Amino acid sequence: MPVRLVLSAALLTGLASAAFAGPMSADDKALLQQQCMGDFTTHCAGLPPEDGPETQACFEKNMAKLSPGCQNAIQSYKQGRKG
Repeated sequence: MPVRLVLSAALLTGLASAAFAGPMSADDKALLQQQCMGDFTTHCAGLPPEDGPETQACFEKNMAKLSPGCQNAIQSYKQGRKG
């Protein structure tokens, strides 16, 4: 597995934990990782995984540029957290 892919997976795991406040289920993490890894690599790759607020801000800033799958995963998670 290429180092960049492993690093991206680690960064996105950090995103899943930090960018969306509150505990996440394994399913939520897996969906976000699957749908948003490419978007994270493209738009936010310079951010360290432990920098939750910056990562969240990066995704929010780039929301219109994110892939439809990533946008849907984020929105589904947010809607699930409200209910």
